[in-house]
Amino acid sequence: MNGDWWLKFQRAKKHMVDINKEAMRYASSNPYSFTRIRLPDSKNEIRGHFRITEQPDPIIAVMLGDFVHNLRSALDYVVVACVPKQRRSKAGFPILFQDIFAKDKNGEFVVKDAQLRENFETATKGLHPKARAIIISLQPYNLSLFGQKVDPNVITLGIINRLENADKHRQLITLGCGAKDGILSFTIRGFTEPIRYNQTLATGDKFLKDDTPIPFILPPDFNSIRHPGGSFIKPSDMEMHLSTTAKILVNVTRTEGNQPPLLFLLDSFMDSALYEVQGILKKLEFFVFSK
Repeated sequence: MNGDWWLKFQRAKKHMVDINKEAMRYASSNPYSFTRIRLPDSKNEIRGHFRITEQPDPIIAVMLGDFVHNLRSALDYVVVACVPKQRRSKAGFPILFQDIFAKDKNGEFVVKDAQLRENFETATKGLHPKARAIIISLQPYNLSLFGQKVDPNVITLGIINRLENADKHRQLITLGCGAKDGILSFTIRGFTEPIRYNQTLATGDKFLKDDTPIPFILPPDFNSIRHPGGSFIKPSDMEMHLSTTAKILVNVTRTEGNQPPLLFLLDSFMDSALYEVQGILKKLEFFVFSK
Protein backbone atom coordinates (compact mmCIF):
# COMPACT_ATOMS: atom_id res chain seq x y z
CA MET A 1 0.00 0.00 0.00
CA ASN A 2 1.49 3.32 -1.11
CA GLY A 3 0.29 6.83 -0.43
CA ASP A 4 0.29 9.15 2.57
CA TRP A 5 -3.31 8.14 3.34
CA TRP A 6 -2.16 4.60 4.05
CA LEU A 7 0.44 5.90 6.50
CA LYS A 8 -2.36 7.64 8.38
CA PHE A 9 -4.42 4.45 8.22
CA GLN A 10 -1.57 2.33 9.56
CA ARG A 11 -1.06 4.79 12.40
CA ALA A 12 -4.72 4.42 13.32
CA LYS A 13 -4.27 0.64 13.45
CA LYS A 14 -1.35 1.10 15.85
CA HIS A 15 -3.52 3.27 18.10
CA MET A 16 -6.21 0.58 18.05
CA VAL A 17 -3.72 -2.06 19.24
CA ASP A 18 -2.71 0.20 22.13
CA ILE A 19 -6.33 1.01 23.01
CA ASN A 20 -7.26 -2.67 23.03
CA LYS A 21 -4.41 -3.41 25.44
CA GLU A 22 -5.72 -0.77 27.84
CA ALA A 23 -9.29 -2.04 27.42
CA MET A 24 -8.19 -5.61 28.23
CA ARG A 25 -6.32 -4.38 31.30
CA TYR A 26 -9.46 -2.60 32.42
CA ALA A 27 -11.69 -5.64 31.84
CA SER A 28 -9.30 -7.95 33.70
CA SER A 29 -9.83 -5.95 36.89
CA ASN A 30 -13.55 -6.97 36.88
CA PRO A 31 -14.67 -3.42 37.68
CA TYR A 32 -18.31 -4.21 38.40
CA SER A 33 -20.62 -5.43 41.12
CA PHE A 34 -23.84 -7.40 41.02
CA THR A 35 -26.22 -7.49 43.96
CA ARG A 36 -29.55 -9.17 44.56
CA ILE A 37 -32.64 -6.98 44.74
CA ARG A 38 -34.75 -8.54 47.46
CA LEU A 39 -38.40 -8.92 46.53
CA PRO A 40 -41.27 -10.67 48.33
CA ASP A 41 -41.68 -14.32 47.32
CA SER A 42 -45.26 -13.47 46.40
CA LYS A 43 -43.99 -11.59 43.34
CA ASN A 44 -42.48 -14.82 42.02
CA GLU A 45 -39.69 -12.74 40.49
CA ILE A 46 -35.92 -12.47 40.81
CA ARG A 47 -33.89 -9.35 40.08
CA GLY A 48 -30.32 -8.18 40.47
CA HIS A 49 -28.56 -4.83 40.11
CA PHE A 50 -25.53 -4.32 37.85
CA ARG A 51 -23.15 -1.49 38.61
CA ILE A 52 -19.74 -0.38 37.32
CA THR A 53 -17.39 0.23 40.24
CA GLU A 54 -14.39 1.70 38.42
CA GLN A 55 -14.05 3.93 35.37
CA PRO A 56 -11.49 3.28 32.58
CA ASP A 57 -8.27 5.27 32.43
CA PRO A 58 -8.93 8.71 30.81
CA ILE A 59 -5.86 8.18 28.61
CA ILE A 60 -8.02 5.84 26.51
CA ALA A 61 -10.10 8.86 25.42
CA VAL A 62 -6.90 10.62 24.33
CA MET A 63 -5.78 7.56 22.37
CA LEU A 64 -9.21 7.23 20.76
CA GLY A 65 -8.99 10.87 19.67
CA ASP A 66 -5.72 10.06 17.91
CA PHE A 67 -7.31 6.98 16.32
CA VAL A 68 -10.24 8.86 14.77
CA HIS A 69 -8.04 11.80 13.79
CA ASN A 70 -5.78 9.56 11.73
CA LEU A 71 -8.72 7.87 10.01
CA ARG A 72 -10.37 11.22 9.27
CA SER A 73 -7.06 12.57 7.96
CA ALA A 74 -6.59 9.50 5.73
CA LEU A 75 -9.89 10.31 4.01
CA ASP A 76 -8.85 13.91 3.45
CA TYR A 77 -5.40 12.87 2.24
CA VAL A 78 -6.74 10.57 -0.46
CA VAL A 79 -9.18 13.22 -1.75
CA VAL A 80 -6.38 15.79 -1.86
CA ALA A 81 -4.36 13.35 -3.96
CA CYS A 82 -7.30 12.95 -6.35
CA VAL A 83 -7.48 16.61 -7.44
CA PRO A 84 -5.11 18.75 -9.54
CA LYS A 85 -2.22 20.33 -7.66
CA GLN A 86 -3.75 23.81 -7.74
CA ARG A 87 -6.86 22.54 -5.90
CA ARG A 88 -5.15 20.60 -3.13
CA SER A 89 -5.14 23.34 -0.49
CA LYS A 90 -8.95 23.37 -0.45
CA ALA A 91 -9.84 19.73 -1.12
CA GLY A 92 -11.10 17.29 1.50
CA PHE A 93 -13.58 14.53 2.24
CA PRO A 94 -16.87 16.14 3.32
CA ILE A 95 -19.23 14.27 5.66
CA LEU A 96 -22.88 15.32 5.81
CA PHE A 97 -25.84 14.16 7.91
CA GLN A 98 -28.51 15.66 5.63
CA ASP A 99 -29.03 15.90 1.89
CA ILE A 100 -28.03 19.49 1.11
CA PHE A 101 -28.99 19.10 -2.55
CA ALA A 102 -32.56 17.81 -2.04
CA LYS A 103 -35.32 20.06 -3.42
CA ASP A 104 -39.01 20.33 -2.60
CA LYS A 105 -41.86 20.21 -5.13
CA ASN A 106 -41.32 23.89 -5.90
CA GLY A 107 -37.70 23.32 -6.83
CA GLU A 108 -36.38 25.01 -3.69
CA PHE A 109 -33.57 23.53 -1.62
CA VAL A 110 -34.93 21.78 1.47
CA VAL A 111 -31.79 22.68 3.42
CA LYS A 112 -31.57 26.47 3.34
CA ASP A 113 -27.90 26.64 4.35
CA ALA A 114 -26.16 27.71 1.12
CA GLN A 115 -22.80 27.75 2.90
CA LEU A 116 -22.94 23.95 3.34
CA ARG A 117 -23.37 23.52 -0.42
CA GLU A 118 -20.55 25.96 -1.12
CA ASN A 119 -18.26 24.11 1.30
CA PHE A 120 -19.07 20.78 -0.32
CA GLU A 121 -18.37 22.10 -3.80
CA THR A 122 -15.08 23.63 -2.65
CA ALA A 123 -13.95 20.36 -1.04
CA THR A 124 -14.77 18.21 -4.08
CA LYS A 125 -14.00 20.57 -6.98
CA GLY A 126 -11.52 19.00 -9.40
CA LEU A 127 -12.45 15.41 -8.57
CA HIS A 128 -13.25 12.95 -11.30
CA PRO A 129 -17.07 12.77 -11.58
CA LYS A 130 -17.02 9.10 -10.58
CA ALA A 131 -14.94 9.87 -7.47
CA ARG A 132 -17.35 12.64 -6.53
CA ALA A 133 -20.28 10.25 -7.01
CA ILE A 134 -18.60 7.73 -4.68
CA ILE A 135 -18.23 10.38 -1.98
CA ILE A 136 -21.88 11.40 -2.30
CA SER A 137 -23.04 7.78 -2.16
CA LEU A 138 -21.11 7.24 1.09
CA GLN A 139 -22.63 10.18 2.97
CA PRO A 140 -24.38 9.11 6.21
CA TYR A 141 -27.75 10.49 5.04
CA ASN A 142 -27.53 8.42 1.86
CA LEU A 143 -27.03 4.92 3.27
CA SER A 144 -29.71 2.27 3.58
CA LEU A 145 -29.97 -1.28 4.86
CA PHE A 146 -32.23 -3.84 3.18
CA GLY A 147 -33.91 -1.01 1.30
CA GLN A 148 -34.60 1.05 4.42
CA LYS A 149 -32.92 4.36 5.23
CA VAL A 150 -30.62 4.13 8.24
CA ASP A 151 -30.39 6.78 10.97
CA PRO A 152 -27.30 8.79 9.88
CA ASN A 153 -26.31 9.10 13.55
CA VAL A 154 -25.39 5.41 13.68
CA ILE A 155 -23.41 5.33 10.42
CA THR A 156 -19.73 4.67 11.16
CA LEU A 157 -18.49 7.46 8.90
CA GLY A 158 -20.70 9.92 10.75
CA ILE A 159 -19.47 8.69 14.13
CA ILE A 160 -15.86 9.19 13.02
CA ASN A 161 -16.68 12.75 12.00
CA ARG A 162 -18.45 13.66 15.24
CA LEU A 163 -15.70 12.19 17.41
CA GLU A 164 -13.07 14.01 15.36
CA ASN A 165 -14.98 17.28 15.77
CA ALA A 166 -15.11 16.83 19.55
CA ASP A 167 -11.39 16.10 19.73
CA LYS A 168 -10.56 18.95 17.34
CA HIS A 169 -12.44 21.40 19.58
CA ARG A 170 -10.31 20.41 22.57
CA GLN A 171 -12.98 18.20 24.13
CA LEU A 172 -12.02 14.73 25.26
CA ILE A 173 -14.19 12.02 23.76
CA THR A 174 -16.59 10.85 26.44
CA LEU A 175 -16.36 7.21 27.42
CA GLY A 176 -18.93 5.09 29.19
CA CYS A 177 -18.87 1.67 30.81
CA GLY A 178 -20.94 -1.43 30.45
CA ALA A 179 -20.61 -5.16 30.01
CA LYS A 180 -21.39 -7.87 27.46
CA ASP A 181 -21.43 -11.64 27.01
CA GLY A 182 -22.88 -12.11 30.48
CA ILE A 183 -24.03 -15.35 32.06
CA LEU A 184 -26.60 -15.00 34.81
CA SER A 185 -26.62 -18.16 36.91
CA PHE A 186 -28.66 -19.42 39.85
CA THR A 187 -28.26 -22.21 42.32
CA ILE A 188 -30.97 -23.47 44.63
CA ARG A 189 -30.05 -23.87 48.28
CA GLY A 190 -30.89 -27.07 50.13
CA PHE A 191 -29.94 -29.57 47.45
CA THR A 192 -27.03 -32.02 47.76
CA GLU A 193 -26.26 -31.38 44.09
CA PRO A 194 -27.25 -27.76 43.43
CA ILE A 195 -29.68 -27.25 40.59
CA ARG A 196 -28.25 -24.64 38.23
CA TYR A 197 -29.95 -22.39 35.69
CA ASN A 198 -28.13 -20.12 33.25
CA GLN A 199 -29.35 -17.11 31.31
CA THR A 200 -27.23 -15.33 28.68
CA LEU A 201 -27.19 -11.54 28.56
CA ALA A 202 -25.88 -8.81 26.25
CA THR A 203 -24.63 -10.89 23.34
CA GLY A 204 -23.73 -9.60 19.87
CA ASP A 205 -23.88 -5.81 19.72
CA LYS A 206 -25.91 -5.52 22.91
CA PHE A 207 -24.46 -4.50 26.27
CA LEU A 208 -25.47 -3.98 29.88
CA LYS A 209 -25.50 -0.37 30.99
CA ASP A 210 -24.17 0.79 34.32
CA ASP A 211 -26.72 1.04 37.16
CA THR A 212 -29.18 -1.35 35.51
CA PRO A 213 -31.65 -3.74 37.21
CA ILE A 214 -31.55 -7.18 35.59
CA PRO A 215 -34.51 -9.59 35.79
CA PHE A 216 -34.07 -13.34 35.66
CA ILE A 217 -36.59 -15.27 33.62
CA LEU A 218 -37.77 -18.09 35.85
CA PRO A 219 -37.67 -21.52 34.19
CA PRO A 220 -41.03 -23.07 33.19
CA ASP A 221 -40.71 -25.81 35.81
CA PHE A 222 -39.77 -23.43 38.63
CA ASN A 223 -43.02 -23.77 40.56
CA SER A 224 -42.90 -27.58 40.42
CA ILE A 225 -39.44 -28.02 41.98
CA ARG A 226 -39.51 -29.29 45.57
CA HIS A 227 -36.93 -29.30 48.33
CA PRO A 228 -35.79 -32.73 49.59
CA GLY A 229 -38.20 -32.21 52.50
CA GLY A 230 -41.15 -31.82 50.14
CA SER A 231 -41.79 -28.07 50.19
CA PHE A 232 -41.82 -26.08 46.95
CA ILE A 233 -38.87 -23.80 46.34
CA LYS A 234 -39.33 -20.04 46.49
CA PRO A 235 -37.42 -17.20 44.81
CA SER A 236 -35.69 -16.49 48.12
CA ASP A 237 -34.18 -20.01 47.98
CA MET A 238 -32.18 -19.12 44.89
CA GLU A 239 -28.70 -17.60 44.82
CA MET A 240 -28.01 -15.22 41.95
CA HIS A 241 -24.61 -14.73 40.24
CA LEU A 242 -23.38 -12.79 37.22
CA SER A 243 -20.26 -13.46 35.18
CA THR A 244 -19.59 -10.92 32.44
CA THR A 245 -16.89 -8.85 30.71
CA ALA A 246 -16.56 -5.14 31.41
CA LYS A 247 -16.58 -3.08 28.24
CA ILE A 248 -15.75 0.50 27.36
CA LEU A 249 -18.42 2.43 25.50
CA VAL A 250 -18.08 5.49 23.27
CA ASN A 251 -20.49 8.37 23.90
CA VAL A 252 -21.49 10.05 20.62
CA THR A 253 -23.70 13.14 20.56
CA ARG A 254 -26.53 13.19 18.07
CA THR A 255 -26.74 15.75 15.30
CA GLU A 256 -30.02 17.19 16.59
CA GLY A 257 -28.26 18.26 19.78
CA ASN A 258 -31.30 17.99 22.06
CA GLN A 259 -31.35 14.20 22.19
CA PRO A 260 -29.34 11.96 24.51
CA PRO A 261 -26.02 10.67 23.17
CA LEU A 262 -25.76 7.26 21.59
CA LEU A 263 -23.53 4.59 23.08
CA PHE A 264 -21.38 2.25 20.99
CA LEU A 265 -19.05 -0.55 22.03
CA LEU A 266 -15.51 0.78 21.67
CA ASP A 267 -14.01 -2.35 20.13
CA SER A 268 -16.89 -2.83 17.67
CA PHE A 269 -16.71 0.81 16.61
CA MET A 270 -12.96 0.66 15.97
CA ASP A 271 -13.29 -2.53 13.91
CA SER A 272 -16.06 -0.98 11.80
CA ALA A 273 -14.18 2.30 11.40
CA LEU A 274 -11.04 0.60 10.12
CA TYR A 275 -12.98 -1.64 7.76
CA GLU A 276 -15.04 1.19 6.26
CA VAL A 277 -12.20 3.67 5.87
CA GLN A 278 -10.01 1.01 4.26
CA GLY A 279 -12.76 0.32 1.73
CA ILE A 280 -13.17 4.02 0.92
CA LEU A 281 -9.44 4.52 0.44
CA LYS A 282 -9.28 1.59 -1.97
CA LYS A 283 -12.18 2.98 -4.00
CA LEU A 284 -10.79 6.51 -4.25
CA GLU A 285 -7.12 5.80 -4.81
CA PHE A 286 -8.03 4.62 -8.31
CA PHE A 287 -8.53 8.34 -9.11
CA VAL A 288 -5.28 9.61 -7.60
CA PHE A 289 -3.26 11.94 -9.83
CA SER A 290 0.25 10.84 -10.65
CA LYS A 291 2.83 12.96 -8.82
